[in-house]
Amino acid sequence: MKTFNKYNMTHKEKAKELVEKYLKKIGPYHAETKTRELAKQSALICVDEVLESLWNTGHSFSNDEIKYWQEVKQEINKINR
Repeated sequence: MKTFNKYNMTHKEKAKELVEKYLKKIGPYHAETKTRELAKQSALICVDEVLESLWNTGHSFSNDEIKYWQEVKQEINKINR
């Protein structure tokens, strides 16, 4: 299901992309399970910052945009459960 989509990807695809980006940055410095958990936590912080920014900037945004990022957050939490 695609909702707000200026990113041209579903919320599930965006969640995976964010975690993968952080995995590349964290690298092999930790045990694999700890690395994935750190990447997920980093991606969740990123999404929280986006949501906070949307609320605090005073710019107009749609409910679809908020919903999209909330769904991205849910998908991040589902990765490797």
